[in-house]
Amino acid sequence: MEKLFSRAVSLIYDAALDPSLWPQALQAFADVFGDVGAVLIWRREDDGFGTIVSPSLQHGQEEFERYWRRHDIRAIRGAEKLYSAEQDVLCDYDVVTQEEIDTHPIYTEFLPRLGIGWFGAASVAPDAAVSLIVSVQRARAKPPFSREELAVVHELARHVERAFRLSLRLFETKTLNLGLTEALQRADVGVAAVDAAARVVFVNEKARKALGCRPDETVRLPTEQGRAALQHAIDGYGAGDASEASLKPLILEQAAPLPPLVAYCFPASRAKSASDIMLTRARAMILLLETQPNEPVDPAFLRDILGLTLGEARIAALIGHGVAPKAAAERLGIAESTVRTVLKRVFHKVGVSRQSELAALLNRVATLAAGGKAAPHDA
Repeated sequence: MEKLFSRAVSLIYDAALDPSLWPQALQAFADVFGDVGAVLIWRREDDGFGTIVSPSLQHGQEEFERYWRRHDIRAIRGAEKLYSAEQDVLCDYDVVTQEEIDTHPIYTEFLPRLGIGWFGAASVAPDAAVSLIVSVQRARAKPPFSREELAVVHELARHVERAFRLSLRLFETKTLNLGLTEALQRADVGVAAVDAAARVVFVNEKARKALGCRPDETVRLPTEQGRAALQHAIDGYGAGDASEASLKPLILEQAAPLPPLVAYCFPASRAKSASDIMLTRARAMILLLETQPNEPVDPAFLRDILGLTLGEARIAALIGHGVAPKAAAERLGIAESTVRTVLKRVFHKVGVSRQSELAALLNRVATLAAGGKAAPHDA
């Protein structure tokens, strides 16, 4: 599995720079488990929706989006269940009964035609307004996903989250037709690529100012966590050395009055299909995003800083920003009762008892981060 895991990670980060590679990356994701294929379902807060599937599932994609999407009890229930689940992963038996597996049309009509019986899915958030669910599809002749397998699904999904962070920003530049190098230069985020010795291969202006380094100079991140994360990225996140800590964001303070930056380190693929911006020397990339003090905290950042699930973090970010539970439920497309139930769990986890205290805590987390002081989980 180690070689298949490393190959999947490599292709995921290739796809960050060349979105046409996402189907291939999803197939590599499924190959880690020897399964049929994989599906990436994305949803925006404005109700935009879409799917990307591995080549093995493309013959069923149009039919799913045209008809079965509205009848897929796995996806419908799973989307809400992920808000209240104790982890950001699910399988069939978390959302359906055995009787439904035996009788519901999604299991008896549609999935068999694709050679599918079971799923294992993880939820991630590459952007505060975008949610992704990555779902591996397994043949019914095999057993359902084990909790150990779901943990691997979740780890790979976190790499998908990072890759999409960069992809989304590149799309927003609307300059991909000018070539990747120019698109990265014009992007509204900082991007740097480094070699095996952490020397800069490429850096756009925003990253140059934040990191204080130029091409051929060595990047020196200010914390031990940052240095370890960059080294993990340089090593390519092999299955034997990737760790949860290496996937957490880093806080980089800027000179006042500039806001702090959230930094993410990830591998620059050495595959032949990697873009020319990687030049063959590049081994890792650093993506720098500005914090937005007047907007809800990025749920993925809250998840990692406070030890919440992604569903809990989504709800906490909105409520802590002053959004009422009913409005939060409408915005997330879930029941108000789910929001209130999960909110109680958030209160218990972070040690507060009311919404005003939660808002103060989130503000304090941001302030601590901006000040470079210790915050929960040594972020």
